[in-house]
Amino acid sequence: MRKKRKNVVLLLCSLLLMLTAAGCGSNSNAGNTDNSASGKAGGANQEKKETVEVTMAYWANASEQKNFEFMVDGLEKEYPNIKVKMQMYPTSDEFWKAVPSAIAAGVGPDIIAMSDEGNYEYIKKGVLAPLDELIGQVGFEKERITASLYKGWSDDNKLYGIPYDSSTSMLAINKAMFDKSGITKYPETMDEVVELAKAMTTKDVKGIIGSIDPFHITQYVHAFGGDWGFGKTINSKENVAGVQFFVDLFLTNQVAIAPIEVGAPWDGEVFSQEKGAMSTAGPWYVGHLREANPDMEMIALPMPKGTVEAQSAYSHGLSILAGSKHKEEAMSVIKYALRDEAQVNAIDAVGYSPAVSALLPKYLEQNPELKAVFDNMEKVGMPFAYPEQTKAFHADLLKGVEEIIFKKDGLTVEQLLNNLQSEYGEN
Repeated sequence: MRKKRKNVVLLLCSLLLMLTAAGCGSNSNAGNTDNSASGKAGGANQEKKETVEVTMAYWANASEQKNFEFMVDGLEKEYPNIKVKMQMYPTSDEFWKAVPSAIAAGVGPDIIAMSDEGNYEYIKKGVLAPLDELIGQVGFEKERITASLYKGWSDDNKLYGIPYDSSTSMLAINKAMFDKSGITKYPETMDEVVELAKAMTTKDVKGIIGSIDPFHITQYVHAFGGDWGFGKTINSKENVAGVQFFVDLFLTNQVAIAPIEVGAPWDGEVFSQEKGAMSTAGPWYVGHLREANPDMEMIALPMPKGTVEAQSAYSHGLSILAGSKHKEEAMSVIKYALRDEAQVNAIDAVGYSPAVSALLPKYLEQNPELKAVFDNMEKVGMPFAYPEQTKAFHADLLKGVEEIIFKKDGLTVEQLLNNLQSEYGEN
């Protein structure tokens, strides 16, 4: 999957406990700690209030930094009593090293930007505040956001983050190799994926890239009606079927290649080097190919069906820390940051697909090959729903799958998922 999203490093449980134990939130300029509303009536209609400083922490590259700055540009005209302090970290690793210490010292941020791929751990530890009441208090129009994206930020009917971009999964196919395969119909089912992979496999190229990574394995789990269920359904028969299909691409059908087999750091590199003809992928493949292999043509398809139609829907989002002293003001900042103008800037300046569903057509004007992929996301998008101990679960899942594929020492998919259910399951 996209390299920067794979690099998100989850906090150790001890740090998470430290987060919840410590207070956070910036002080107002006049020492005000009141959670009074600041977003119900902006501009001139707003009564005079003490200025409150809201801190937003995030990681970003150069283009993303410009978009974050654009998100809050002009905020003071709408909310004269709110000042935003931006805390930018160049990488997610640096972000997660610095933020826990800041919170423990009582100077942590009010808002953090993060991905929903591992946020369940933070939700269950009480690090993030529920936003439902705050949304009503500031008048945020929740329905503007693509509905499927909220699934990755929800738990027990409470919402813990507002998506500010969107992404999804897809099937990427090397067009030249497809044209030579003798097959004329794009695959719509997983059985057809296997048929195409066999037709595109040669002595130098495997028909499909099987990246042994949670994102990629989850695509097959979803396709067969499965779901990690935040730990409740790890060993379901649907999950067993999905993971079994994945390992059989290597063992039974012998059409798959893993990036580790050719020394590649991720699946996109195997694809751009044309060592694998097809891969579970995402919209980031478009940008990667423009840089790595601009002459290569790619076919982008919705995820094929195993037993059900399913596709990942996920995002980066803005969350408010439970310890913030200025939650309502922070929610007003989020409301402003998600205005249409800022979403359009993210499309033009960064190349991100927007979270606001009405603006997705503008993104697709620039990336028309992805229209069917995003249409499918809006219809059948699903969250990752990893268990609470996300990092450890990932490590043991991948270790087990590698053992089944490469060691062939008798471990079965059913045994692996039963073990993971016992270790990481939630009743």
